[in-house]
Amino acid sequence: MAWKDQIAGSFGFGTAPFAAYRSDQDFAEEAIKAAKAEGATREEFAREIAAYRRRYVKSEQVLRECISADSAKLDTLWKVSRHAPVEAKPVEAEETPAAVPAE
Repeated sequence: MAWKDQIAGSFGFGTAPFAAYRSDQDFAEEAIKAAKAEGATREEFAREIAAYRRRYVKSEQVLRECISADSAKLDTLWKVSRHAPVEAKPVEAEETPAAVPAE
């Protein structure tokens, strides 16, 4: 089964949140695994989730909220942080002041 065909199982039913329950999450993880094996990107997967969502949600405001929540869940399952990691700067050795002789 193609990964796109597996997306529907990730919702449980039409208006349910993406991968909200353990069984839905299992379907989502299998779909993601298949998508990655076929070379699909996270963005392609997200577009397919949004297309599925559009079949059932007609309000643009509700659709935006649902897609935002679905995207956050997808990031978790796709193993991508929502925010890019901050690049750590190398710590430079501090110069220690010369010992002051005791008087």
